[in-house]
Amino acid sequence: MRSGRAPVPLRGAREARDAVTLTRLLRGAITPLRGDEVLALLEPHRPRLVPKPVNPLAAMLGQPQGRLLEALLRPTAPIILDVLLPRLRDHLIDRVVHNKGTAEDGLPGALEVATALRALVALLRGAGRGAVLSVVSAIEADARADADRLVRGEAPVATAEDDPAGVAGGATAGAMDSLAHALLRFEARRLMLETLGATVALRDVVYQSRRLTRHALRRAAEAMDGFGADRGIKALHASLATLASVDGLLVVAMRNLDDQEEHREEANAFVEPADRKAMNDCLSAAWRLSDTLFDLVGKAANGGDLDELLFEALLRQLRSLHQFCTDLDHAGRPAVLDTLERRLAERSRALAGIAGERLVGILLARPADPAKARRLLARGQSLAQLLYDMGQDGDELEALALRLVVARDALNHAAA
Repeated sequence: MRSGRAPVPLRGAREARDAVTLTRLLRGAITPLRGDEVLALLEPHRPRLVPKPVNPLAAMLGQPQGRLLEALLRPTAPIILDVLLPRLRDHLIDRVVHNKGTAEDGLPGALEVATALRALVALLRGAGRGAVLSVVSAIEADARADADRLVRGEAPVATAEDDPAGVAGGATAGAMDSLAHALLRFEARRLMLETLGATVALRDVVYQSRRLTRHALRRAAEAMDGFGADRGIKALHASLATLASVDGLLVVAMRNLDDQEEHREEANAFVEPADRKAMNDCLSAAWRLSDTLFDLVGKAANGGDLDELLFEALLRQLRSLHQFCTDLDHAGRPAVLDTLERRLAERSRALAGIAGERLVGILLARPADPAKARRLLARGQSLAQLLYDMGQDGDELEALALRLVVARDALNHAAA
């Protein structure tokens, strides 16, 4: 239930912009004019009890750059430490942990802000490092909680402010798109921790990401195997939902293959790494599902009784399986995907031949059965579309298309 309160705005937006500018100024050549720019930039952030700093560089002409920088930081450090760094901390936590955004123009990217935060702490020789540690701790805790919640099968916490697309789309717990979106957020966390130099926290977040990826692949495998074992409406819906989210499944698979590549040293001749096992189990389930789908579609194409909506749903799954195989472009792409892709195309072409021959046979049979012929005609058209979507526009598609045209003309002539 929503509280009705206005959403809390993103904190520290102005400080984030000014911190990025300040970092750029301090990286350049330090001159009295540059000192005036720095003081003018920090003046709006100066607490009232802090005396207005005076530019010390005018009397230091000819001094080394290091001494000039130290002299400039001396009067400005209290403003940076007491105002800028805490606000940068809040700003990054809002953006990375609470997923807040703003329509404000000119706001630097979160990684730019993190780079500025780390650079300012380095310039202050470690003073204010607590701001960095607070951001790191918040990201690490959020990642762990997110992974735990999703692995338990709970939906990620989302509001219209945090994730309007997810709320509006009615994302359900465990849906492949939701899991893929969560993995993309883990990527953002990884980049942020790398930028902040938090190697220990980064290892934990990488572990949580790998754990969630394996969970997503297991969920996909369970859904696909479920229909092969049950063939009921509920199992069909689960497998349809999984394969309908091809883009989400691709994100999960790509992340898994990246994990396998990044942690190649875990592989050995005696134990199959967990990441590889999760992928292999998912691909095995996809192979078994294709067998089930071709079995059912083959019977329907041969004239068997099957609800037309169910027939279309089965073809959608075959189309999605083929799309998954063709679109998964990765250096570590398993060879079984190429085999499955070829197999899907070959068996679909064979089905087209069966459907065309069966349609002609029904048309030539006596007594005529126009209702069955029209049903097979519709199924043949769907199979032709499947071949076209798979890029199989060769002889088999042409032969089926010709038979469909002849059958349609014959049925129309008989009905006239």
